[in-house]
Amino acid sequence: MQKLDINQLQFKELTQTISDQSNFKGLHLSSAQLNTLITKTHEFLGESQRILITDRKQPTNEGYFVLEVSKQEIRLLKSKSISRSEYRFIFEKNEFKLNNKSIDVSFLDQFLVFIEHISNELPSGKLEVLEE
Repeated sequence: MQKLDINQLQFKELTQTISDQSNFKGLHLSSAQLNTLITKTHEFLGESQRILITDRKQPTNEGYFVLEVSKQEIRLLKSKSISRSEYRFIFEKNEFKLNNKSIDVSFLDQFLVFIEHISNELPSGKLEVLEE
């Protein structure tokens, strides 16, 4: 894996697309919404198969996260000393999951808030961004 200097505006656009397309109406997107999200994800990835964004190397007592954006899914792993949560949106199945279980809209909000947090932290230079 090599480090990638990521365009924060492009990531913000992807974040906004996730938020706009999910629109809190449920956990399955319409065909048009899903196609929009897939298109924005492919634009974000460019030639990469996947991009990882993490704070794993930052010393903190609050745990770490790993965000993986690929052409198959968007995956967010949050790990703390006593808990581990894995959020996934799988394009092919058009579904959001938390720890491999389908989730309701209340959990989707947590996912979107954390994605926005990552987007806001990118300019700080504290996050590691890798591409494959």
